[in-house]
Amino acid sequence: MSKTLMIYYSLEGNTEFAAQTAAGCGDIDLERLVPVKEPPKAGFGKFFWGGKSVVFSETPPLEPLKYSADDYEDIIIGFPVWASSYPPAIATYLKEHPFTGKHCRIIACSAGGNADKAVNKLKDKLAGNEFGGTLSLRDPAKDKEASAEMIRKFIAEAE
Repeated sequence: MSKTLMIYYSLEGNTEFAAQTAAGCGDIDLERLVPVKEPPKAGFGKFFWGGKSVVFSETPPLEPLKYSADDYEDIIIGFPVWASSYPPAIATYLKEHPFTGKHCRIIACSAGGNADKAVNKLKDKLAGNEFGGTLSLRDPAKDKEASAEMIRKFIAEAE
């Protein structure tokens, strides 16, 4: 398997857990997207801010990156589902660092376990790339053992 870059955003730790688990399964570099100004992590403000940001297609500035997708053939994008879409930090990355011709996989984390709409929106945004699979996780940090097994299987399938 060639070296892989996992680009991800995590607000509450679910996608962070998925990324760390994936990195332990192979030769995967992690690029955590960190907005300069983090959104609220709890309460009404979290849902209001997150929903508004998605609906208005906001692209918040990000902290400096360590890696470039240009240096990788395989890309995994990990994200929590926000308002049936991917979060604004992912939108910022894709706007500022577009790429094509990559082999892409997606790991989506949600409370409901169904991330189809969000995954399809991301696939549309990533037109020009090849897709090798999608993993939808339901609150992976709540059942770490079962989630880790699903992640290990997902990563192994790409080898």
